[in-house]
Amino acid sequence: MKSRGYKNTSDFLEVKVQHARKGLKLFLGLLFVMSLIMNTAVIMSGNIMLIVVYMFVPAIASILTRLFLREGFADVSFHLGSIKVWKGIGLGLLIPMLICGATYSIAWMSGIASFQLPVGGTFEAYYHALGLQYLPTPLSFVLMVVVAGIAGSIINLIPVMGEEVGWRGYMLTRLVEARVPRPILLSGLIWATWHIPIVISGMYVAGSSTLLSVLGIYLCIVPFSYITARLRLASGSVWPSVIIHTSWNSVIQGPFTRATSGQNSEIWIGESGLLTAFIIIIAAIIVSRTKKVRELT
Repeated sequence: MKSRGYKNTSDFLEVKVQHARKGLKLFLGLLFVMSLIMNTAVIMSGNIMLIVVYMFVPAIASILTRLFLREGFADVSFHLGSIKVWKGIGLGLLIPMLICGATYSIAWMSGIASFQLPVGGTFEAYYHALGLQYLPTPLSFVLMVVVAGIAGSIINLIPVMGEEVGWRGYMLTRLVEARVPRPILLSGLIWATWHIPIVISGMYVAGSSTLLSVLGIYLCIVPFSYITARLRLASGSVWPSVIIHTSWNSVIQGPFTRATSGQNSEIWIGESGLLTAFIIIIAAIIVSRTKKVRELT
């Protein structure tokens, strides 16, 4: 939105705020209706593959909003021409590995869960092609995590973009432009709440206690959204938020889950684990207090 035709800057900014609020209302309305339809389809059919379709709902809602309000797509920011963007992408790959590494190391060493070298899974062919099975176990597993993070970020790019184009490519920036109090916190709460129906249905992060799974989702996603939002806003591009999301899904659902066993261990580890949440909160605090990470300079 350009400032031409406005008497002063304050008039332009006020119009921009009102336009952002209008876009938010439409986006959230579309998101609610489409999510309701998809949740009903997923739960009634029991088809877990429909969850992949569900991941595209935020992007579709944002695209329809942009088309209806004639906003264009430039501010989604797919540009890669800045060192800040590439630093953000690098951090997006690394941060999930560090969070999972800390979380699961504590779980394995404390006896909450047991470790075994992972077998099978999407990335096993990559591991074997690189000869990782012949290396000492600690080194082999670390390299498995790195391979899963990088390869998974490519393989899972499209479905994750279905979320990120909506969450960080539209909703977050509109919350900021609309001057909504605590926009990052609110975006995290919306993101977490969007997952709750499939958590309650038992089709995502199923555990021994539905209540703990729901609580864990909020405690994990809300602080994780802070890290993701900082990467998006500081880099000026949606790519770092896409990469941290794909990397997270790949490493925690891949090598770390396959390397872990233990009765009721999902209470502490995994995508809704209480220990996972604790480590993510620490990581979010570090991001908030580390100037180089915060500004990507």
